[in-house]
Amino acid sequence: MSEVHRLPESDRIDREASEWIARLNADEVSDADRNQFEAWRDSHPMHARSYDELTGTWQAFTAAGSLVRAVSFGHSMNAATEPHSFKWRWLAAAAAVVVLAFSLYRYTMDRVPDQVLQTAIGEHASISLSDGSTLDLNSNTLARVSYSRRARIIHLDRGEAYFKVKHDTERPFWVMGGGSWVRAVGTEFDVYLRANDLQVTVSEGAVKVGTAPVSLISAGQRVDIGTSAAVLRALSAADLTRSSGWRSGSLYFENQPLGEVIQELSRYTAARLIVTDDTLRRLPVGGSFQANTQGVESLLSMLQDGLGVKLRRDEGAIYISRAARK
Repeated sequence: MSEVHRLPESDRIDREASEWIARLNADEVSDADRNQFEAWRDSHPMHARSYDELTGTWQAFTAAGSLVRAVSFGHSMNAATEPHSFKWRWLAAAAAVVVLAFSLYRYTMDRVPDQVLQTAIGEHASISLSDGSTLDLNSNTLARVSYSRRARIIHLDRGEAYFKVKHDTERPFWVMGGGSWVRAVGTEFDVYLRANDLQVTVSEGAVKVGTAPVSLISAGQRVDIGTSAAVLRALSAADLTRSSGWRSGSLYFENQPLGEVIQELSRYTAARLIVTDDTLRRLPVGGSFQANTQGVESLLSMLQDGLGVKLRRDEGAIYISRAARK
């Protein structure tokens, strides 16, 4: 009987290579670690090849900053674990990050050229993608579509988009934005990249969101992912409907602080809206407005005519303040 030569398992080798990268980049790496690594690397040509490929990916992601944030996430996930197991738990988390980074890298190696989607201020657009998924773009939004045989990736560089994802378990659907990620298989959700956080609202199904810790967000829930924390909350049916009102061209507010209303409507005008009075900023207001420049002007007219608010227009800015007392 001839001897059977078993081929090395590529997934296992990638995992081992990622573990070595994590160990060799740890502060407490020893000479014994380095000697063991050299022995492992020299034991088979595929070991060296996998390590070199993963090292290149590690360096590319580190240069981009994404991997550094991801490793920090892994570090924070394990900060509450037992002291005696901290080192190896951190290495496992870092190794998992390398595998994730390498997987995304391989997914995008054979992608079709990026499709750039963009809306101007006050403009909306609905786009059908090649896989049957659709996305609606809100005002002043920029997104890039990168599809490959293994994955569907949307880079949200600016603004807000609503996704209806066609079910395909063989090609996971990713949305990247604000240093975080959202993964869905077949669902509907909204991603809003704001100045200080990423807001994800799920209308149907569920999505996984990359934050600390990684969270599963279900229909009727919203998560705000900031630089240091993530806040998850449930939305009422009315709140959920209002949150996606822009898709039908209207925005509805009910007893919300004027400052929040101004902030939301400012997305639909090139002018800078500046409320100069803190008391006025906290004033509760309500109403329905078009999600465009006309809606902004309607709000300003309501404030001026109904509340006696003073408006001053100067060099692309509109200053909103209380009228002087007589």
